[in-house]
Amino acid sequence: MIEFGNLDPDGKYTHVRNLDRDTILACPHFIMLPEHYRSDGSCRCDDSEHTEMEDWGYEWNEDTERWE
Repeated sequence: MIEFGNLDPDGKYTHVRNLDRDTILACPHFIMLPEHYRSDGSCRCDDSEHTEMEDWGYEWNEDTERWE
């Protein structure tokens, strides 16, 4: 289990989400951001509306319907 959270400059920790290691390993790009995963644990590499992927340098492939 991997725990994600935010650490404020004053040292206050706020828990965001837990994800299983296998969930992240199932992502073809091993993206380590909790917002990249749906509530069922599947990654959003197949979500054309997950446009943050473009900001991260990925391009949408119409043929595979995935971010690559």
